[in-house]
Amino acid sequence: MIVFNINHTDYTLLLKDLAAEFGIAFTGDDYVELPESAGKGCIKILKLFDELQVLVADVTFNKTLITSREYSDSRFFILHFDDVNITNTAKLKVDGETLLKTNTRHAVARLTSNMFVNTEELPAGLHIRSIKILFSESWLKKYLDLSPEQPVLEKYLSLKTESFDIESLDTEYLRLMDDIFQVPQHDPLQNIFLQNRVTLLIERFFTRLHDKSSLLEGRFSLTDDEVQRLIKVEQLLINNLGETPPTIDEFSKLVSMSSTKLKKSFKGIYGDSIYAYYQKVRMQKARELLMSGKYKVNEAASTIGYQNTSNFIMAFKKQFGISPGEVAGLQ
Repeated sequence: MIVFNINHTDYTLLLKDLAAEFGIAFTGDDYVELPESAGKGCIKILKLFDELQVLVADVTFNKTLITSREYSDSRFFILHFDDVNITNTAKLKVDGETLLKTNTRHAVARLTSNMFVNTEELPAGLHIRSIKILFSESWLKKYLDLSPEQPVLEKYLSLKTESFDIESLDTEYLRLMDDIFQVPQHDPLQNIFLQNRVTLLIERFFTRLHDKSSLLEGRFSLTDDEVQRLIKVEQLLINNLGETPPTIDEFSKLVSMSSTKLKKSFKGIYGDSIYAYYQKVRMQKARELLMSGKYKVNEAASTIGYQNTSNFIMAFKKQFGISPGEVAGLQ
């Protein structure tokens, strides 16, 4: 078992201490590869922005790993993007609240703060793919125009363990993460590319958190179980935009909720009817694909499930007031 206290606000120092824990020589190049005695894979730091640090890990540890971050008076935040296949049981604890994850894929985006004690216990043999972005309170205010005292953010942070399942990693999150993991270590243009992908991850998380503000404010008379079922509907709706989503009746059966209550509650929380929400998300996905410069109009249409490119063009223009060809031409 490895017990590692993470009281760092500097990822380089964290990586140095982690290397010492495993008996690895730290060369100072912000890159550590695990020896066979410890596991396999690598952990590295991306230096892309002022006041913002990024830690990227794609590792499997041979021993159970327990990490603990203590409370600190110097306020900062960590945005986690974690993708872990848990084959037995992992334990996540925030300020005394404990969440157990058993035989599941733990693929979530979540925001934590040093306002609370955070502990994770991950059993040996787990393949961990994780991107962690550390930033200060001043960065949050300066670049995102957000204050920790804003109701939505304050409510989210107060949820503690409940927040772990609010934002699942959909195909777009996973695609952005894959882009970051796959960049060669010594690619001369990697910083420009990686800065773009990290920015998109941050923007996507906070945009979607804002979109879920009604859920976080608790303005609706729904039980915690009903809220979780609606979150499940939203994830099923958008996880594969290239396929036709389930019908209302199918959703109702999947989450054991009447179709009338499902439609009313979904719109109350997410602000749109189920299929209007689906359409909005798939158009946003198409726009992201076109802006990446890697997709032609017909390819973007096909990716989000349109067989007829003309229909896609009309839907896209209705959503954004500009044709997909014009968006692609901006790149």
